Amino acid sequence: MERPTIMIANLPPLPLATALLALLALGADAPPPLATFDDVQAKLATPTLRLLDARPRADYDKGHIPGAVWLDAKAAETLAARPGGLADREAWAAWSAPLGIKEDSDILIYDAKRQLDAARAWWLLGYLGVERVGLIDGGFSLWERQGRPVSTEVVKVEPRPIAVKLRADRLATRPEVLEALKGKGARVVDARTDAEHVGTRAMSKRGGRVPTSCHVEWTTLVDADGKFLAPESLQAKLAAAGLKPGEPVISHCQGGGRASVDAFVLERLGFPTRNYYLGWSDWGNADDTPVATGTVAKP
Repeated sequence: MERPTIMIANLPPLPLATALLALLALGADAPPPLATFDDVQAKLATPTLRLLDARPRADYDKGHIPGAVWLDAKAAETLAARPGGLADREAWAAWSAPLGIKEDSDILIYDAKRQLDAARAWWLLGYLGVERVGLIDGGFSLWERQGRPVSTEVVKVEPRPIAVKLRADRLATRPEVLEALKGKGARVVDARTDAEHVGTRAMSKRGGRVPTSCHVEWTTLVDADGKFLAPESLQAKLAAAGLKPGEPVISHCQGGGRASVDAFVLERLGFPTRNYYLGWSDWGNADDTPVATGTVAKP
């Protein structure tokens, strides 16, 4: 039987307990963990492990990984998109309470949308101040196809609002992106589709891209089963987009989710990353932000 492992960027595969100690030693800004199916299955009975299922509630009720608590990803998306939502501490505390997260909880999130909802939840929890949170490498459909354990028991946990901290160092704002365009501090990474990036599809008042931004579409980083590509393949994609190892970056999309997938990969590969969560819904609807359109020459 394969030894259960968890992967941390720039470290060899490690048993879960060892990996979590390594994360604590590295600090809150350590690369986020990415857990294998084998590791999750081997540790289902671990008291501190908190699995979060980011699929729709109806799908959760039909079957989920044993012990997983349902996470309302749609409510999180709606709250974050609301004017002032990202700064509403009370609303985020109320949203997080049903998750039952404790100070010693080691949180792993999964979905069935190629990490889109899981990564959004990962980023939002980290922005809210939760430190020990990562993703499961692969979606629930793959878990089920592999014949791994599935439960229909609704997991009940004691409601416990998290102590919301709002980590501004994980969030980028429009003024900060404008500063980045002056060559101050970060490269902008666009996680949207090619059509959105070149401006042939507009999802806001104006279409196009942030000038000088790199294009790393989120779907190129994860396969159809929700498994991330091998680190060397990911590194090659980032290099091909013009990113230099370790440089600070700001990811964005239309409204936070796709940019969170990029942010997860970027953080794991050692890029200090902020998420311009409001993204093109903010930039493309402003009247005074610079916009570029048309085909981009490869770096």
